[in-house]
Amino acid sequence: MGNISRRQIVIVGCGRVGIELAKSIFRRGYSVTIVDSSPRAFDRLGSDFQRRTVQGDIFDQDVLKRTGIKDAYAFAAVTNSDSVNIIAAQVARDIYHVRHVIARIYNPRCGPIYEKLGLQTVSSSSWGAQRIMQLILNPGLQSVYSAGNGEVQLYEIAIDDKWHGHKLSELVPPKEAIAVAITRGGRALLPAPDHILEVHDILQISATVEGAVLLRQRLYLTEEE
Repeated sequence: MGNISRRQIVIVGCGRVGIELAKSIFRRGYSVTIVDSSPRAFDRLGSDFQRRTVQGDIFDQDVLKRTGIKDAYAFAAVTNSDSVNIIAAQVARDIYHVRHVIARIYNPRCGPIYEKLGLQTVSSSSWGAQRIMQLILNPGLQSVYSAGNGEVQLYEIAIDDKWHGHKLSELVPPKEAIAVAITRGGRALLPAPDHILEVHDILQISATVEGAVLLRQRLYLTEEE
C-alpha cells in the first residue's frame, strides 16, 4: 500500500457525514483535507483533528488548489446538496483526474442518472432503508458488512444443533446467497456446497434481501412454527 500518510484525501462538506468520514480516515493515518463554505463548521471537528481545513466555495479555483486536489488520491463530496456533490465530483474526476471519486446523494431516484455519468455514488437514505428492512425481516441474522446501498449484505451465522451434520447446500439458497467462509476451531476455509456443518461453526454468507429471508426461514421459522 505504500506510505499512506502521503495519500491525500479531500472531503467536501463538514457536516455529520463529512466529520465522521474525516475522523475515520485521519485515524487510519491518511492525509485529510476537509472543505466547507462555513468557517463555523470546523468547530465540530474537535481539537483532536490535526489535519488541514479549507474554508471557501469548492467551485473557486483558489480554494480547490488549497485543498491539494492536484495530488489527491481520493475525493468525496458529502454536502447536503446533491447538485453540489455531483458537480464537485465531476470536476475532481474530469479536470483534476482524481483516481477515486465518490458523491453522496440524498434523492435515490437520481442514482441511475448519476451512474450514467460514470460517477460512484452513495445514497444514505437508500442504505438506511435497506438496513432497517433487513433488521425487521431478518432479526436472527447478524449483518457484518453492507455492499452498495444495502442490496447485498454479508451475514455471520453460528451453527446450532439443528444444522449439525447437514450439508451446507441444504442451508444456503443457491441463487440468492453465497457461502463466503466457514470458521471452525479458529481456522477459516472456503466451503464447498457438500461441506458438512458442525455445531459452533461460524458461517459467513453473502445474500440479497430475498436470500436473507430464505436463510431466516431455514434457520428459525421451522422452530417457531
